[in-house]
Amino acid sequence: MDDVRTLARRRRLRYSQLVRSVLAEEVSQAEAETGSGPDESAVRETAILIAVELVLKLQEASIPGGPTLSRRLLENAARAAISRIELVEARLRKESRR
Repeated sequence: MDDVRTLARRRRLRYSQLVRSVLAEEVSQAEAETGSGPDESAVRETAILIAVELVLKLQEASIPGGPTLSRRLLENAARAAISRIELVEARLRKESRR
């Protein structure tokens, strides 16, 4: 988590922006290697990550203490997002080997 936090600060991005950019890079690399579009699971995982980010933003805007609560939940959300990215990476690598 410290490495992710450091990378996000270095790139001057929020966690969610970093996650999206890393995922987009991986999908682009996979497309370049295989010459095809991302598989359905990669698209689904990306949609889930975007939905999580939007829910956090809605929560910040709509409930008292939203920003504080979001910060507390952000670490768990970041861990879950990283796990999903690793899963997508593994699936894309598996697909590219076929």
